[in-house]
Amino acid sequence: MKLFIDTCNWKLVLILKKDDQIIDSLILPDTKKVSDIALSTITKLLSKNNLKINDIQEFYLTNGPGSYTGVRVGLTIVKTLKTLNNEIKVYLMNSLAFQAANDQAISILDARGNKYYIGVYENQKSLIEETVVNLSELDDIKKTYNDFIIKKDNESLDYIQTFNLLEKKFRLVDEIEEILPLYIKNFI
Repeated sequence: MKLFIDTCNWKLVLILKKDDQIIDSLILPDTKKVSDIALSTITKLLSKNNLKINDIQEFYLTNGPGSYTGVRVGLTIVKTLKTLNNEIKVYLMNSLAFQAANDQAISILDARGNKYYIGVYENQKSLIEETVVNLSELDDIKKTYNDFIIKKDNESLDYIQTFNLLEKKFRLVDEIEEILPLYIKNFI
Protein backbone atom coordinates (compact mmCIF):
# COMPACT_ATOMS: atom_id res chain seq x y z
CA MET A 1 0.00 0.00 0.00
CA LYS A 2 1.20 3.51 -0.86
CA LEU A 3 0.31 6.88 0.65
CA PHE A 4 0.98 10.21 -1.06
CA ILE A 5 1.10 13.20 1.30
CA ASP A 6 1.32 16.87 0.34
CA THR A 7 1.15 19.41 3.15
CA CYS A 8 3.36 22.05 1.55
CA ASN A 9 1.01 24.61 0.08
CA TRP A 10 -1.96 25.37 2.31
CA LYS A 11 -3.74 22.14 1.43
CA LEU A 12 -3.73 18.68 2.88
CA VAL A 13 -3.60 16.13 0.07
CA LEU A 14 -3.70 12.40 0.75
CA ILE A 15 -3.86 9.65 -1.88
CA LEU A 16 -4.03 5.95 -1.04
CA LYS A 17 -2.90 3.57 -3.76
CA LYS A 18 -2.62 -0.19 -3.96
CA ASP A 19 -0.88 -1.67 -6.97
CA ASP A 20 -2.13 0.50 -9.83
CA GLN A 21 -5.46 1.42 -8.24
CA ILE A 22 -6.32 4.56 -6.32
CA ILE A 23 -8.16 3.30 -3.24
CA ASP A 24 -9.13 6.67 -1.78
CA SER A 25 -8.08 10.30 -1.68
CA LEU A 26 -8.73 13.45 0.28
CA ILE A 27 -7.97 17.06 -0.59
CA LEU A 28 -8.64 19.68 2.06
CA PRO A 29 -8.12 23.23 0.77
CA ASP A 30 -7.07 26.24 2.84
CA THR A 31 -5.67 24.26 5.76
CA LYS A 32 -3.65 26.95 7.48
CA LYS A 33 -3.59 24.69 10.56
CA VAL A 34 -2.38 21.59 8.71
CA SER A 35 -0.18 20.75 11.69
CA ASP A 36 -3.32 20.41 13.84
CA ILE A 37 -5.20 18.06 11.51
CA ALA A 38 -2.70 16.08 9.40
CA LEU A 39 -2.11 13.09 11.65
CA SER A 40 -5.75 12.68 12.69
CA THR A 41 -6.90 13.06 9.07
CA ILE A 42 -4.44 10.39 7.90
CA THR A 43 -5.68 8.10 10.67
CA LYS A 44 -9.32 8.69 9.66
CA LEU A 45 -8.57 8.01 5.98
CA LEU A 46 -6.80 4.78 6.85
CA SER A 47 -9.56 3.71 9.25
CA LYS A 48 -12.23 4.44 6.63
CA ASN A 49 -10.40 1.96 4.38
CA ASN A 50 -9.87 -0.64 7.13
CA LEU A 51 -6.15 0.06 7.19
CA LYS A 52 -3.57 0.84 9.84
CA ILE A 53 -0.43 2.88 9.42
CA ASN A 54 1.59 -0.36 9.40
CA ASP A 55 -0.20 -1.34 6.17
CA ILE A 56 1.57 1.47 4.31
CA GLN A 57 4.89 0.28 2.87
CA GLU A 58 5.64 3.29 0.67
CA PHE A 59 5.24 7.01 1.37
CA TYR A 60 5.42 9.63 -1.36
CA LEU A 61 5.87 13.22 -0.27
CA THR A 62 6.38 16.67 -1.61
CA ASN A 63 9.15 18.28 0.42
CA GLY A 64 8.68 21.96 -0.44
CA PRO A 65 9.02 24.73 -1.12
CA GLY A 66 5.89 26.12 0.43
CA SER A 67 4.48 27.05 3.78
CA TYR A 68 7.32 26.71 6.30
CA THR A 69 5.16 24.78 8.77
CA GLY A 70 3.33 22.88 6.05
CA VAL A 71 6.58 21.60 4.54
CA ARG A 72 7.65 20.21 7.90
CA VAL A 73 4.35 18.50 8.77
CA GLY A 74 4.31 15.71 6.18
CA LEU A 75 8.07 15.20 6.43
CA THR A 76 7.98 14.97 10.23
CA ILE A 77 5.19 12.39 10.18
CA VAL A 78 6.98 10.18 7.69
CA LYS A 79 10.41 10.70 9.24
CA THR A 80 9.00 9.53 12.56
CA LEU A 81 7.41 6.46 10.95
CA LYS A 82 10.69 5.61 9.19
CA THR A 83 12.51 5.97 12.50
CA LEU A 84 10.12 3.42 14.00
CA ASN A 85 10.26 1.12 10.97
CA ASN A 86 13.27 1.54 8.72
CA GLU A 87 11.78 -0.97 6.25
CA ILE A 88 9.25 1.52 4.87
CA LYS A 89 10.21 3.27 1.66
CA VAL A 90 10.12 7.04 1.36
CA TYR A 91 10.05 8.90 -1.95
CA LEU A 92 10.41 12.67 -2.35
CA MET A 93 9.73 15.26 -5.03
CA ASN A 94 9.76 19.02 -4.70
CA SER A 95 6.38 20.71 -4.96
CA LEU A 96 7.41 22.89 -7.93
CA ALA A 97 8.40 19.83 -9.97
CA PHE A 98 5.20 18.04 -8.93
CA GLN A 99 3.09 20.97 -10.12
CA ALA A 100 4.98 21.09 -13.44
CA ALA A 101 4.29 17.39 -14.06
CA ASN A 102 5.80 16.31 -17.38
CA ASP A 103 5.02 19.58 -19.10
CA GLN A 104 7.24 22.29 -20.46
CA ALA A 105 6.28 24.62 -17.64
CA ILE A 106 7.13 27.53 -15.42
CA SER A 107 6.02 26.37 -12.00
CA ILE A 108 5.14 29.17 -9.58
CA LEU A 109 4.08 29.07 -5.93
CA ASP A 110 3.22 32.12 -3.86
CA ALA A 111 6.00 32.68 -1.32
CA ARG A 112 4.06 35.57 0.29
CA GLY A 113 5.30 39.15 0.57
CA ASN A 114 5.23 39.67 -3.22
CA LYS A 115 7.77 36.88 -3.69
CA TYR A 116 7.36 33.68 -5.69
CA TYR A 117 8.97 30.25 -5.58
CA ILE A 118 9.78 29.35 -9.15
CA GLY A 119 11.09 26.43 -11.13
CA VAL A 120 11.30 25.91 -14.89
CA TYR A 121 10.93 22.35 -16.15
CA GLU A 122 10.84 20.38 -19.33
CA ASN A 123 9.60 16.82 -18.86
CA GLN A 124 10.68 16.91 -15.17
CA LYS A 125 14.16 18.21 -16.04
CA SER A 126 14.90 21.38 -14.11
CA LEU A 127 16.15 24.12 -16.45
CA ILE A 128 16.96 26.61 -13.67
CA GLU A 129 17.67 26.09 -10.01
CA GLU A 130 14.52 26.52 -7.94
CA THR A 131 14.59 29.98 -6.40
CA VAL A 132 12.60 32.86 -4.94
CA VAL A 133 11.96 35.87 -7.17
CA ASN A 134 10.09 39.16 -7.04
CA LEU A 135 7.46 40.15 -9.60
CA SER A 136 9.85 41.85 -12.04
CA GLU A 137 12.20 38.84 -11.98
CA LEU A 138 9.21 36.57 -12.54
CA ASP A 139 8.20 38.66 -15.56
CA ASP A 140 11.73 38.33 -16.97
CA ILE A 141 11.63 34.53 -16.58
CA LYS A 142 8.24 34.41 -18.28
CA LYS A 143 9.70 36.36 -21.22
CA THR A 144 12.72 34.05 -21.43
CA TYR A 145 10.50 30.96 -21.45
CA ASN A 146 7.57 32.53 -23.29
CA ASP A 147 6.44 29.30 -24.96
CA PHE A 148 6.19 27.45 -21.62
CA ILE A 149 2.92 26.78 -19.78
CA ILE A 150 2.47 28.80 -16.58
CA LYS A 151 1.38 26.65 -13.63
CA LYS A 152 0.66 28.65 -10.51
CA ASP A 153 -0.36 27.79 -6.94
CA ASN A 154 -1.65 24.32 -7.87
CA GLU A 155 -4.65 25.90 -9.60
CA SER A 156 -6.54 23.23 -11.51
CA LEU A 157 -3.94 20.63 -10.50
CA ASP A 158 -5.40 17.14 -10.61
CA TYR A 159 -3.41 15.58 -7.78
CA ILE A 160 -4.46 12.01 -8.53
CA GLN A 161 -3.66 12.23 -12.22
CA THR A 162 -0.35 13.98 -11.49
CA PHE A 163 0.63 11.45 -8.81
CA ASN A 164 -0.14 8.57 -11.18
CA LEU A 165 1.89 10.26 -13.90
CA LEU A 166 4.92 11.06 -11.70
CA GLU A 167 5.00 8.18 -9.21
CA LYS A 168 8.04 6.55 -10.81
CA LYS A 169 9.88 9.89 -10.92
CA PHE A 170 9.89 10.46 -7.15
CA ARG A 171 13.34 10.01 -5.62
CA LEU A 172 13.78 7.11 -3.18
CA VAL A 173 15.65 8.15 -0.05
CA ASP A 174 17.78 5.53 1.63
CA GLU A 175 18.51 7.17 4.96
CA ILE A 176 16.32 9.03 7.42
CA GLU A 177 18.75 11.95 7.27
CA GLU A 178 17.82 12.40 3.58
CA ILE A 179 14.19 13.20 4.43
CA LEU A 180 14.78 16.93 4.27
CA PRO A 181 12.63 19.94 3.48
CA LEU A 182 13.36 22.11 0.48
CA TYR A 183 13.48 25.60 1.88
CA ILE A 184 14.28 28.30 -0.62
CA LYS A 185 15.30 31.57 0.95
CA ASN A 186 15.81 34.95 -0.56
CA PHE A 187 18.13 37.42 1.12
CA ILE A 188 17.20 40.55 -0.86
